[in-house]
Parts: sequence; C-alpha cells; structure tokens
Amino acid sequence: MSEESPPLLEKTLENWKGKKVALAVGGDHSFTGILEEFDEEIILLKNVMDVVGNKGKSLIVKIDDINWIMLLE
Repeated sequence: MSEESPPLLEKTLENWKGKKVALAVGGDHSFTGILEEFDEEIILLKNVMDVVGNKGKSLIVKIDDINWIMLLE
C-alpha cells in the first residue's frame, strides 16, 4: 500500500513555517507575520502587523476566514 500525500495546503504551510507571510481575513483586514503553527482549523502568526501598522505579538485566524495567504520571504 502507498501512503497518501498530505493535502496541498498542509504541505505548503509546513514548508512556510518560520517564514514571513501576509494574509487577508474576510476581505477587509490584511496582516503580516511569522507563520508559527497551523492545524486543520487555525493558523497562528507571531510578530504580527496589520495594514495600518498596528502591531501584536500573536494572531490566531480560522483557515475558513482567510481569503489568501502569500509567502513574503
């Protein structure tokens, strides 16, 4: 038997862990930060900044609420 390969999203996010990404939530809010962790439901970013320059230590976002995610590094 052959093992199933992981879904494309999981494979891509695993490769992006520890790197800087940008994402849009709900079409109105964009954030940048370091992809720290993810599972099938959420993504956790650290050292976060939003589009207007507000900074935060961490951000948890439901994957279903993300419109797009981009690798910046």
